[in-house]
Amino acid sequence: MKRVVILKNYLQLLGTFLIYSFAGIFAKIAASQDAIINTVFFIFVEFFLFGVYAIIWQQVLKKFQLTIAMSCKGVTLLYALCWSVFFFHESLTIWNIIGVLLVIIGIMVVARDD
Repeated sequence: MKRVVILKNYLQLLGTFLIYSFAGIFAKIAASQDAIINTVFFIFVEFFLFGVYAIIWQQVLKKFQLTIAMSCKGVTLLYALCWSVFFFHESLTIWNIIGVLLVIIGIMVVARDD
């Protein structure tokens, strides 16, 4: 039962960072807009997502030590890499993959102590 709760907590933590990473997508889209109304709209969506993230983040911090929660924030690099390839058709290099794998390994080492 305890493992299920721990898994649920980590999924909530990763979901929180997923929301955070979506804000970056809208920021990049806003930067590429020609019409000011479109830019303002995408910036509004970005700030809305940051607000949702902040509320959920406060709830997540009740379940984790700050060092664990902050170290897991590195997973946003993996999300950003995925979004850059899928949404913006940017190229993926072996160095990108190696870098993200090193970060994920670091997260696993820190989170293992929990």
